[in-house]
Amino acid sequence: MIQSRFRVKEILSCFYQRRKPNYQFLPSSHSYFEFTYVDSGKLYTLVDEKEYILHSSQCMVYYPNQKHTQYTSASSGCSYLTILFEMDMNIPDILKNKIVLASQQMRLEMKRFIKEIQFDSWMHKEMSLVVFQRILIQALLEQRNSMKLDKECETNTELDPILLYIENHMDKDISVEELCHTFSLSRSSLQGMFRNALDLTPKRYIVDVKMKRAKILLQEHRYTISEIAYQLGYHSLYYFSRKFKDYFGMSPSEYVKSLQ
Repeated sequence: MIQSRFRVKEILSCFYQRRKPNYQFLPSSHSYFEFTYVDSGKLYTLVDEKEYILHSSQCMVYYPNQKHTQYTSASSGCSYLTILFEMDMNIPDILKNKIVLASQQMRLEMKRFIKEIQFDSWMHKEMSLVVFQRILIQALLEQRNSMKLDKECETNTELDPILLYIENHMDKDISVEELCHTFSLSRSSLQGMFRNALDLTPKRYIVDVKMKRAKILLQEHRYTISEIAYQLGYHSLYYFSRKFKDYFGMSPSEYVKSLQ
């Protein structure tokens, strides 16, 4: 028998905000949960007298009666979604005071949620509750996996969110400039972090991760070569095949034949 132990009871309020530089929300606390998802920019938050920084595609849950405030820097603004909600039971503490980088699945669920809440029918309202519940469960899974990764791999803690960002954005053509912008780093600082921790350049690391993922996907025989290329952010099959051959010494089709 499978019984639900985790249910969103009510969404009290939901709003999308665009804040300019030097914005500050006064400290507050309330008796319900609050979920914040940063869509773009960088959001600073002070929780229990400790400062956190939420970057694009990162989220955080404030627990009931947690005193917190949110603000932007003097140089950049921020766009983010806030959801106030109540639960039938408390969310496990593994999300408390934790920043979670949204996976691709979470980002898809966020788009679905935003679509559902725009309709006023009871069916769409029910669906928005279900979708938001899935978002929270995904956040719990992401945080649990992150904790497991921290125990298994000792890496530069400053580099961890960048590596996780790359892992969760495999479907994009990730550039060094994008990483610098997302994590507010200079190109030389980013290069130094990768060199010191992994003895690789950021660009080389991205290629390594994508090629190893491509090899695993080809072994599974679930997708065509074109579909795999697209999943890994390569919109040119020729370019993907050339990269694969440069890396492994054979084309994707030749590799598939070798498996047979």
